Amino acid sequence: MLDVDDFGSAAARGEITMRAEPSRYFTVEQLEELAVAKYIEAALTPEGDEREELLQEAKRFASRAKMKSWLMGEMGIAPPRRDYH
Repeated sequence: MLDVDDFGSAAARGEITMRAEPSRYFTVEQLEELAVAKYIEAALTPEGDEREELLQEAKRFASRAKMKSWLMGEMGIAPPRRDYH
């Protein structure tokens, strides 16, 4: 178990680095657009690891969009509806 003094000296030596990455906020529409863009990019990429990673990213964006849309509905906040016709 690390003692507070151990943590402080480790941080002073640069052994522990903590980056605060800014959190990103995407709307449902933006998440859907990112998913579509990744699916298109994957379709244009030859079969292999890179393509599989792009497909996984697309699925993650699509899943986040569905979850966010569902949560907003549960909270009574309807995401803006897009009219495709």
